[in-house]
Amino acid sequence: MNTLQIPLLFLVCWLVTQETFAEDNGVGLFPPLGWNTWCSEASCEQHHSKGKLHDVCNETEIKQVADAMISNGMFQLGYRYINLDDCWGATKRAEDGSIQADKNRFPSGIKNLTDYLHSKGLLFGLYTSAGLYTCSSGGRDEPIPGSYGHYEQDAKTFANWGVDYVKIDWCNTKVNGKEIDPETVHTEFSKALNATGRPIFLNLCRGYSYPPPSYTAKVANSWRVNGDHHDRWDDSTSHVIEIMAPVAKYAGPGGWNDPDFLMTGGAGCDDFSMSHCPGQTDIEYKTEFSIWSITASPLLVSTDIRNMTSIMKEILLNKEILAVNQDKRRVAGGRVGFHDCSEGKEICQIWARPLEGLSKAVVLYNAGKDDHDIVLDFKQIGWEGKKVMIRDLWAHKDLGSFTGDFKSHVVSHGCTMLNITLTDE
Repeated sequence: MNTLQIPLLFLVCWLVTQETFAEDNGVGLFPPLGWNTWCSEASCEQHHSKGKLHDVCNETEIKQVADAMISNGMFQLGYRYINLDDCWGATKRAEDGSIQADKNRFPSGIKNLTDYLHSKGLLFGLYTSAGLYTCSSGGRDEPIPGSYGHYEQDAKTFANWGVDYVKIDWCNTKVNGKEIDPETVHTEFSKALNATGRPIFLNLCRGYSYPPPSYTAKVANSWRVNGDHHDRWDDSTSHVIEIMAPVAKYAGPGGWNDPDFLMTGGAGCDDFSMSHCPGQTDIEYKTEFSIWSITASPLLVSTDIRNMTSIMKEILLNKEILAVNQDKRRVAGGRVGFHDCSEGKEICQIWARPLEGLSKAVVLYNAGKDDHDIVLDFKQIGWEGKKVMIRDLWAHKDLGSFTGDFKSHVVSHGCTMLNITLTDE
């Protein structure tokens, strides 16, 4: 069962005691690492702007991605999930009401695909919606059925297919003119999954306000804290970062804040050439990965990993930053303070997260338009007057010992990510 059993008001106590607040069934005890189809076969941004489709997937693509994940080094670093977004379902349910896959895109069926992924040590996830229909037809001529009215039936189908992860979205949720209740629906679907006896990671995608209400941590393993994340800095990534700043207290083993997919490296292109069309700079992608990691967020990549660019390799295969995301202490980080820069006191930001042992991860983040020197005062991380050793996790370089503070030159929209280790008490 993947239901979190302890009310949210106890999360603060957990942060002090380090005790898990989720049932210890092996599901979601660490943030999930993996890949999702949403923007891989077609560029979300370009297709949205041109009125074309973006939710495209098929079994050949999924098998290719699985093989690529193993050969390109991602699997060896802990990436496991291969998740289908709103692209796999048929336009009609079967005669008995059961949900089924698009036979043109998945002629061998979902169970066959799941078996293939499991044989390689990978995990499989898919998408549904709480409403009557899903959010996108993905190029099909008719809408795709959602799970409303079929929560128990769909949960059993997913379990029989060997599904390991379900994302439930929030579209077409007015029934007979009345909006369905998120807490009621999410709880019902969670119980239906649990009743199958198969541990299935449950991700809630929207339907509620931010920060996430307390019930989400009782019924799910992760919950979206923002709208969709797009491959843009000004009106997407930078906005998501601000939303993530105060929500660390809601996360812990078994339940994680979800800022949505990583767009690292850019989405696919209109010509389906397996090339990349990045909407952000390499610096911005590094900042995205740093913030997602220090906040213990799921790292689900929505970029075509069959054709890894140099920046994708540098980011997605960064062992030291992945180790922060997967740290055994499992305490999510967040923004802990600021350094007053010339652009304003909230531009130069300090983010931190305690790690296993006598270490902390720190991100010095420059949200402004100009480059800045950012000074970390060690009292901001509870180590005033302490001597520490500092390592740069992007440069993979030990910077030496420091007492009192540390200064780093950080470019616009960039960050410095550090491992800081206490050397004396």
